[in-house]
Amino acid sequence: MIKTEVEHRGLLTRDQFDQLTRFFGQRGQVLDRKKRFSIIYLNANSSVREVKDDPIDLRVRITNGQAELAMKHGRWGGKDARREFSFKIESDKFSEMVEFLKALGYHKVVLMANTKYDYRYKGIEFSLVEVPEWGYYYEAEILTRESGQAQADKQLEDVISELGLTIIDQDNYYSLLDELNSREGYRLDLEQTDFNQIQQRFSDYFHS
Repeated sequence: MIKTEVEHRGLLTRDQFDQLTRFFGQRGQVLDRKKRFSIIYLNANSSVREVKDDPIDLRVRITNGQAELAMKHGRWGGKDARREFSFKIESDKFSEMVEFLKALGYHKVVLMANTKYDYRYKGIEFSLVEVPEWGYYYEAEILTRESGQAQADKQLEDVISELGLTIIDQDNYYSLLDELNSREGYRLDLEQTDFNQIQQRFSDYFHS
């Protein structure tokens, strides 16, 4: 059964990141550390606002050495509820998948590299995300059936408020993505880029 991912996000300072790391380590359940590189297909020339109504969020990513093709479907923002699809691929087929998607017309991309520290707290999966040379944010999510979205949304809001965190609003979320995507060398056209150079640049992420 395909479930819906109800997810809220917000920015963190370094102090908040460190405090939450200690808090979840003591009061929550430590789940995983994910070192992840993603190629996100984004058919926008400058701002994500150009494609804010496009429900398809397609990406190829490699996490702790394991590659996958992933798609989230639905309206997206600082708070969203989307269906998620994920298909594992062999890690040595990563570049072949990129070429396959390029042949289908998917070639405008943004790159993302980060490390996620995952915890479970009060039935919610929290990810504390560190983006090298940029900063920190959190993701809080519950997987549920479509009929459970409203309840999951309220649970997320209550626990996030209890932790003293803020949820980023829609407009600031777009601005946040634009800031990340506009970093030099992170917005590319794969028809004009040698993928081998990308793989060499992010080689640390292609090994478990």
